[in-house]
Amino acid sequence: MDALVEDIANKYLSELVSESTPGFKIRDRQAAAKIIKSKTREVLKQTFGEQAQDLMKSDYEIPSKLENNKFDVVVTNGRPYYAADGISFEVDVPDRLQDALLWRISDVKSSETNLPIAIVVLPLKVEQHNYQQI
Repeated sequence: MDALVEDIANKYLSELVSESTPGFKIRDRQAAAKIIKSKTREVLKQTFGEQAQDLMKSDYEIPSKLENNKFDVVVTNGRPYYAADGISFEVDVPDRLQDALLWRISDVKSSETNLPIAIVVLPLKVEQHNYQQI
């Protein structure tokens, strides 16, 4: 089971998440987190069936050297196999949010060096008023 969970995490970690909606609607960080949760749940359910609900944890804290760090999604079966967080550039992202995300990843990686961590990014949309500027 552990090898299978690891294999799935590696396979779907780099999969591009594309959630297109008709019309223009700006999505924030919570929307990115919702996409991660939905896609992770879908993949786990296809692979593990009903066991999927026990493997996926939302807003889950991973202990590390300095503190526990919360991620939008963690796939765990006694130990974490995969963690993911979402960020959206469809809205203005404060530098402190980007710095906090990088710090959490660094902190977790200092104690869980082999843990795959994905950052799902909702990129700018061409329709955004500041697309050319950014």
